[in-house]
Amino acid sequence: MQGTGYQWNELDSDFAAFLLKTLPLALMIVNDATKIEVINEAAQNIFNISNEEAYLQKCGNILKCINANTPEGCGECIVCRKCILRKSVLEALNGKVVSRNKGTFHVLHQGEVKVLTLLVTASPIHYEKNTMVIVIAEDVSLITQLQGLIPICSVCHRIHDEKGEWMGLEEYLMKNSEAELTHDICPVCSEKMRLKHTLSK
Repeated sequence: MQGTGYQWNELDSDFAAFLLKTLPLALMIVNDATKIEVINEAAQNIFNISNEEAYLQKCGNILKCINANTPEGCGECIVCRKCILRKSVLEALNGKVVSRNKGTFHVLHQGEVKVLTLLVTASPIHYEKNTMVIVIAEDVSLITQLQGLIPICSVCHRIHDEKGEWMGLEEYLMKNSEAELTHDICPVCSEKMRLKHTLSK
């Protein structure tokens, strides 16, 4: 197989820009003041923000994290001490490669507070004598959404959701996961139906 002719240490800026643009995961480059220098197209689509709007913003601001709206701002309130994104960036600025840490964020989305779960990978990069951090954020909210305690009625098996509403198990699963449901009859119910049908004759 013939190579491209590129050596990794000689990649030109056009090819580096092409990689940044086409990477299908949200990518941010953060400076040593923990502010965003650039985000790629996938990040712009996921977080619904342009590269220009993201420039020199804190990560919590582009995520629309509810804690970024506190008087202290992103990274300064007490909740931010546990923020996996902030922690990953700070560790990378200190030279550590942080790989695939999972964290949840309460974010504003279309006027409602939603839970966003991200897998965060962060690595320090050095460019023109500056230390920055490359951050990749994978949205795994749909995969992890059904973890934890789910209140279910012990009689009718309806689910009590986070808005306080009761809904059928099927409706809840279809609304909160990527699962597609199909119907079948288990052996116990099949036997009950057979007995009921026999007794009704």
